[in-house]
Amino acid sequence: MSKMNKMMAGAVSVALIASLTACGGKSGSEASSKDSGAAGKPMDISITTIAFGATPTGELEGLKKIGEKFNANLKINYIPANNITEKLNVLLASNDIPDVTFVEDFGTTPSFLNAIDKGAFWELTPFIKNYPNLSKYPQNVFDNASIKGKLYSLPRVRPLDGAQALILRKDWLDKLGLQPPKTMDELYTVLSAFAQKDPDGNGKADTFGLALFGSPGPANYLISMFGAGVGWQKDANGITPNWMTPQAREALQFWNKTYQAGGIVPDLPVMKSQQVRDMVVQGKAGAAINNVVDAYKFNVDLKKANPNADLVAYELPKASDGKPHYEQAIGYYGQFLISKKVSEEKLKRILEIYDYTATEEGYNMGTYGIKDVDYTIGSDGTVTQTEEGKKKGYSGDSTGQWVTGYYNKYLRAATSGMPTDVLEYNKKLIDTIGSQSEPNPEYGLTKSAAFKEKGADWNKKINDMMINVIIGKAGMNDWDQFVKTMKEDAGYQSHIKEMNESFKAKAQK
Repeated sequence: MSKMNKMMAGAVSVALIASLTACGGKSGSEASSKDSGAAGKPMDISITTIAFGATPTGELEGLKKIGEKFNANLKINYIPANNITEKLNVLLASNDIPDVTFVEDFGTTPSFLNAIDKGAFWELTPFIKNYPNLSKYPQNVFDNASIKGKLYSLPRVRPLDGAQALILRKDWLDKLGLQPPKTMDELYTVLSAFAQKDPDGNGKADTFGLALFGSPGPANYLISMFGAGVGWQKDANGITPNWMTPQAREALQFWNKTYQAGGIVPDLPVMKSQQVRDMVVQGKAGAAINNVVDAYKFNVDLKKANPNADLVAYELPKASDGKPHYEQAIGYYGQFLISKKVSEEKLKRILEIYDYTATEEGYNMGTYGIKDVDYTIGSDGTVTQTEEGKKKGYSGDSTGQWVTGYYNKYLRAATSGMPTDVLEYNKKLIDTIGSQSEPNPEYGLTKSAAFKEKGADWNKKINDMMINVIIGKAGMNDWDQFVKTMKEDAGYQSHIKEMNESFKAKAQK
């Protein structure tokens, strides 16, 4: 996603002047015809949201039709991603917030948490049940977006599963006479063989196993896939940071052994996320842990240089407890808060609009424009923006950032041009992952005061130590001492205590 460099709000208003004769459709919600805007002057609704690309420069037909449908005059203010935190804090401090405000994660944004405590935004818990399309979001998504058991936002919904699959060069497996790994021991065998047994057949020791980024820190799944818990480990007494568990220690021993055998790319400490793709596509690494769909996406580019290459997404191997462990995603990116300054009638109109954009039709109209003019839908269900749509200024990176979207559990399974058999395979894999994934118990909890003050420093120390253990710069004795030190750190223990109190309070709701 591109970010703009100029320090400006980049605001643009999209005026949706409604026809007084518009029928104002109900989109299936239980709101009254009055709230649907069947007659009367269009209702002004201001929305401030994020933009990852160039902001729309004019009135777009798709947005106009949504306005006509609900008799609304939508004024959308786009703020470039690199400026949004600063700009939103200024808006909040000025007490001049729009009707609807996008926040990346207000649960970790003290200024917005304080504003919620002071009653600045509507609590939506009592209303959501009246809007059937919003109500279709998985309950886990609402739970994760809630604070103290109450929902104050509309989450910009994303899939819960499919972000973690073991992507392997199947052609390398076949050449070396290996099967997709079912256990951690088998995973070690595969990753080390990719480094040591010349799977590309060029006679050079120039291949590696797992492409993994270490900057800003190793992925949490390196320890969660060993059964350490997602972020935190739950037991009868509460929650414990997963990196403090025996399973985390087991994981670090495994990854150190794998690294020493060439099973992880040697540049791990400085590798960036984009370089994971590069290493795989360039044929330097034979494995990655990525979105299910990335196996196909990477393969398209990989085959340009090597037509015989074959990347396939597989299940994660089982941990020593005999089970695979997947991290369930939070289920959203960003949240929309509705100002308490708006009337209940206006709140319901806003929810009517968002209920419509929680359908595939409404989402596509708000994001891509008019079907078969500004965008097309392929036989595989994927959307392609037409040249006409691009000329008008439609861009998924910006235009669609004002809507919450519809829930598509297979979003990480599909991409344009994917063969049907690959798509069906990917869907089955996501179903398998979804039946076993584990949510992070931290979702929906309020960050501790101690973490807000010292969290960034703690996270860096933890990540740095994990990297050092994996690459052998530090040993397991060093790790044990580090864990002991953190267990004796009064500030960190205060953080754990506060998080447990929040966890238990949430469980009582």
